[in-house]
Amino acid sequence: MRTKWSGEYEVNCRLEVDEQASRGDLTFEEVNLKDNWTMTLSEKELLEMEESNKNSKFTLSERKKRIAVIGAGCTGMNSVAMLKEEGMEPVCFEKTNKPGGTWCYREETMEGVASIMPTTIINHSKEMGAYSTFPPAKEYNNYMRHGEVYQYFMEYWSEHDCFKHVRVNMDVISVRRAKDYDDTGRWIVTVKDLISNEISSDVYDGVMVCVGHINRPKLAYYPGQENFKGKIIHTHSLKDVSEFKDQNIVIIGIGCSALDAAVETSNVAKQVYISTRNGAHIMTRVGPHGYPMDYVLLRRYLTGFLSHWPRDWCSKFLEKKFLDPKFDHKMYNVRPQYRMLSKDPIINDHIGSKFLSGSVIQRGEISHFTNTGVVFKGDDFETKADTVIMATGYTWKFPFLEDDIILQEEGRIKLYKCMFPPHLKHPSLVIIGFVLVWGPGLPVGEIQSRWAASVLAGKSRLPSVKAMEKDIIKRHTRNARWYAPNDKMTIRVDYVQYMDEIACLLGVKPNLYKLFFTDPKLCWKLFWGPSLSYQYRLKGPHKWKGAREAILTSKKRLLFPLKSDQFKESNNESKKF
Repeated sequence: MRTKWSGEYEVNCRLEVDEQASRGDLTFEEVNLKDNWTMTLSEKELLEMEESNKNSKFTLSERKKRIAVIGAGCTGMNSVAMLKEEGMEPVCFEKTNKPGGTWCYREETMEGVASIMPTTIINHSKEMGAYSTFPPAKEYNNYMRHGEVYQYFMEYWSEHDCFKHVRVNMDVISVRRAKDYDDTGRWIVTVKDLISNEISSDVYDGVMVCVGHINRPKLAYYPGQENFKGKIIHTHSLKDVSEFKDQNIVIIGIGCSALDAAVETSNVAKQVYISTRNGAHIMTRVGPHGYPMDYVLLRRYLTGFLSHWPRDWCSKFLEKKFLDPKFDHKMYNVRPQYRMLSKDPIINDHIGSKFLSGSVIQRGEISHFTNTGVVFKGDDFETKADTVIMATGYTWKFPFLEDDIILQEEGRIKLYKCMFPPHLKHPSLVIIGFVLVWGPGLPVGEIQSRWAASVLAGKSRLPSVKAMEKDIIKRHTRNARWYAPNDKMTIRVDYVQYMDEIACLLGVKPNLYKLFFTDPKLCWKLFWGPSLSYQYRLKGPHKWKGAREAILTSKKRLLFPLKSDQFKESNNESKKF
């Protein structure tokens, strides 16, 4: 049911379309182009119809709940799958013409839409970043290129029949409480069809916001910047680097996107400079003995070790053992003042050779711009620049939400477990994927979606407002002690610890003590091995019978693409079926 917001409501009954979509006769693009059986109701008549529905034999708890999902990226589409798993009806709104979010490569740059370069490779290995019921194919590379990542997502979404629930080219304008919110917890979602420009609204039993926090570029400003005659861009719009051939490039920042931009542009540019105030801890994707670094580091025993020893001492240990042997930060003059565990390491495999060859030169903070370049602090001369690329991060914003939904107080973003606004009367609106995680983000978004779907279905409950606010303060206080100052301090989480937190609330955390006696082989893997998402399907609601096997065979899938005869082996296996 869709309604038009113009003093009266236009209800488009799309019974035939929904039936065709459920049979798979329509793609997600075609569903958006078809409307059937239109009738017009006044606001009074619609409210009377809703009241009649409430008084009928089908109560709100008995009928299938309709949940609006905002954003069809990896967390949004996974939320669709988890809502279906709980027996609810998701309706997903996507601003662009296809799902995929960050990993759906686009030549054009869109405002409010995450963006990647054509050469982007994911920072986390395939086994660590896998969906909990869908191990990546053994043929996939351990660090997948963006096309492989997108293909993996498409396979998972097809498996869960997610596409029929997506409405593409739909920009969400507003999400506000319905008139009967105090009684029902329902929301009115207003969207704009970007093809027809039609504005329509509908009432939903819940809302899952899945738009991420890396889609609105944050730009820095320096004195004299307005007089610079060259080009200034943000890494958000960086695509083809051929335009920078034989140019002098200055990159501001030293995050992941800054180093990626430096490596790529240095292949064609005359000279690339990186301007940084603080330096950074730089980590390679390849860890000890050639294993993926996250596959080695993100283990339950290491998390326990880090939580029981002084964090500063643990950081020094990790820096000495895993970072400096590959890239001596002191020698390269990039060692920051903060420790490794205080801020996410920057992942890049090639910047060291670029520093050694001189194609990338690290400089300090910019003092001011000139007409034809910049002057770095401490210099009395100009450094020529044709283009300045700002890798200055992103700001978070949910423009469609009412101002009183996500509150900030004394630097704290008030979200329980980084998800639920604690002050709302009903837990029917939830933010998914709004975390800065020391580890892979996809499994975090998935377990958030599972718990949120359980709450929306009424199977899980939130604690009291007082308890939730106490938890928020506790997290912020701990994070202020652990992490470098940041405007997103409250939403920083450690991967294993946070996954276990949400798993406990959902009732799916594996019981290692019990497994020690009943399945010691699995217990050993869970404690000493990589902390894989499959473990959260061993027990509890919606457990998966393949979880144990997926855990025990993860190393085989990791090693397979490294074999020189992998294609021959893969082809032989395909002939058997």
